[in-house]
Amino acid sequence: MKKLLSDEKNKLIKALLIAGIIIVSGAWLFYSWYYQSLPQAAIYVLNSVPTPTAGENILVFSPHPDDETIAAGGYIAASEKAGAHVWIALVTNGNKHGLEYSRYDEFIKATGALGVTPDHLFFLGYPDGGLYKVNQTSFQNNLQNIISEVNPQVIIAPDPLDYNRDHATIGKAVAAITSGKGKTIYYYFVHYPHFPIPQNYAPRMYVLPPLRLVSASENWMKFVLPPGVEDMKRTAVLEYKSQLGNPFLQSLLLGMVRKNELFVVVNHS
Repeated sequence: MKKLLSDEKNKLIKALLIAGIIIVSGAWLFYSWYYQSLPQAAIYVLNSVPTPTAGENILVFSPHPDDETIAAGGYIAASEKAGAHVWIALVTNGNKHGLEYSRYDEFIKATGALGVTPDHLFFLGYPDGGLYKVNQTSFQNNLQNIISEVNPQVIIAPDPLDYNRDHATIGKAVAAITSGKGKTIYYYFVHYPHFPIPQNYAPRMYVLPPLRLVSASENWMKFVLPPGVEDMKRTAVLEYKSQLGNPFLQSLLLGMVRKNELFVVVNHS
């Protein structure tokens, strides 16, 4: 009888150990999938977006003052250096914390450091944090008017899957108004769980896609910053002093100063 009970106890212990291993392994796999990005070596697998060329028209949609710089500042600076023409549409007033005029001033200085002149800046003035509440038909018409005016070969916009509502609203609007019109869109991420990894200043590292967003349907491409452009982007990011005073935002802004920028490239044919 004692031997039978001992055997049953051993079986129970083994079953609990196996269950524990399965739970821990599952938790680790979920963590890796949800919170991790591709390894650094994966940068060599990603294709590169075409280098900007002289005469190209490029339109960047920035939800808030700083998004254009941290997500695409290197591409913007390289485009200007190559003789392309860059326009930036600042969609909201950046006034969520009562800093509208300071942030506008920082925006003008930062984009100027990237080579964009003030006459190539649009200020749409929508409420910071409230884009999802505005009339979407009117909003899309306003974005379409800017696209028609600039007639860009490349449009750079936040990805519709970005976790920030303003970003996602702009991304969805751009997708809707460019569908079927043969426009090339470079979608970028700023707000996504644990993105970039690590979320701190690591200028010798590459920014890579989150594992959970890697699929055959997503055309992730890199833009490796040319010599000198890294410094231009860093200088531009440092203009956003109102944001760098916040430790969380500082980690995000400086964390996007890497050797490359990252885009999901879509041709809305």
